[in-house]
Amino acid sequence: MYISNSTGGLMLQTMLYLANQTSRAAVNTLVDLPPAQKSDLNNVRCYGVYGCFPLDGPWTTETRQINVHPQKPSEIEPHYTLYTSRSMKNPKFIDLNDPEAITQMGINPVGKIFFISHGYLENGNIDWMRELCKTLLHSEAEGDAAVVLIDWGGGSSPPYVQAVANIRLVGAITAHVIHMIYEELHLPNLRNVHVIGHSLGSHLAGYAGYHLQQDFNLKLGRITGLDPAAPLFSETEPIVRLDRSDAEFVDAIHTDANPLMKGGLGIYQRVGHVDFYPNGGSDNPGCDVRLHDYMKGRSSSVLTSMQEFLSCNHIRSYQYFTESVENECPFMGISCESYEAFKAGLCGRCDEDGQVCMRMGHHTYTDYKELSAAGLIDTQKPPVLYLMTGDKKPFCRYHYRITVRVSGHDQSSMHGGEIGTISVRLHSSTNSKKPADSVRFSEKAMYFEPGFEYSAMVLGKQMRNPVPRASVYWEYQTNFLNPLTWRILSSPRIYLDYIIIESLENPDMQLQLCPLNQNAVISGVENIMQEKYCK
Repeated sequence: MYISNSTGGLMLQTMLYLANQTSRAAVNTLVDLPPAQKSDLNNVRCYGVYGCFPLDGPWTTETRQINVHPQKPSEIEPHYTLYTSRSMKNPKFIDLNDPEAITQMGINPVGKIFFISHGYLENGNIDWMRELCKTLLHSEAEGDAAVVLIDWGGGSSPPYVQAVANIRLVGAITAHVIHMIYEELHLPNLRNVHVIGHSLGSHLAGYAGYHLQQDFNLKLGRITGLDPAAPLFSETEPIVRLDRSDAEFVDAIHTDANPLMKGGLGIYQRVGHVDFYPNGGSDNPGCDVRLHDYMKGRSSSVLTSMQEFLSCNHIRSYQYFTESVENECPFMGISCESYEAFKAGLCGRCDEDGQVCMRMGHHTYTDYKELSAAGLIDTQKPPVLYLMTGDKKPFCRYHYRITVRVSGHDQSSMHGGEIGTISVRLHSSTNSKKPADSVRFSEKAMYFEPGFEYSAMVLGKQMRNPVPRASVYWEYQTNFLNPLTWRILSSPRIYLDYIIIESLENPDMQLQLCPLNQNAVISGVENIMQEKYCK
């Protein structure tokens, strides 16, 4: 079965559309559930202490046709399951009707409290939530942290428009749960409370933050949106979606921000104090594969594997976040004008041209506070940061900006431009017997013209204690049909003035390497370039 991942994303988006737009018979055939019942737009549905939920104003517009209220709390039945490092095998369930039990659940009043919410078509027992829960607890000192998994699976089923309506109510209920913990444990504030939501769960987190402010005059410490859902949320008013007013600090990781008709499920617009767009915010490495290749060697069920394949870009957000908690590799992002400019090496150092760097994921807020204290954050212009990842776990990679200067001297000019690829292998003072991995300046052959300088951001492994020496390889691109590319009398070659290598993650690493006596870099052999050869 040869379905590409991008096609799969479109298939999934089509299912969402059909679940909301087709006839009852078609919906029953597709998801075996009836469509959402329409409500009178003039009606306001109220659910006691959780408040009232109108459908007019910003909630229903020409581009956002929401004509249903949230289902009743008894129909959604949200559950809040508490885990601590001492109770992983015996979690406790938070009951709003039993506030006194909170003091007996092992929550450290001065520790961190995480809330994690799933998205559409999921529930609180899904693997990624449990994995993130364990990882967060393991990262903190024993007894310091608590994690609450929000299970709103009773309201996350199709049709999608009903699930969108339901998260408004679940967000309000979540605010009451957080307030109850605040009251019973006598917390001074909510700065240690961090709500993490994926897809629709991101906007649910936003609603929780909104209701805490409106109903209890409290403000969440942090909300992290993991690829916040786009359908029915793009280009809406801030009250409708997650935005930076919902907490003291809001960050977002965008991984599936393709246009809707290309199968994108995540929102593209900025929603936080910091927005990360790994790999440009869509089309992540490892997701553009055929279904047949993706299914090879999978240990999970066919249904789970299919779901992971169809939403590969969408789920990368929580995969990246989970990995960021304890991985030594920092998932470093840098602000830049665009992803294209970032790939072209125009933003390669954190200390130049007003650019800022922050780690994506768990440690973002720590970096943000340090940069803010140093006056390096413009609060009126929230930074957008870019980075690249690998195609499989571990996803984090190290970034290197490589600058190549093609010589303009007479010999180089007479030789003319060349088409090919350049690879560089750095040498290290440690593990010298094991050769370092080489990095390619470009994946495809490109034209190098005498007298010009070229830059690119490339990925590689961490280089510890590099020495000012590298092996450089030139791969010449010969076209049998083009006689101008034939090299019969001499080996293909290119003349370089220098290569500059800079590390995004290590600002102290900046190497300028040159060939001996301006010699040519010859194809098919190892060419040594060193710092001491530079004049």
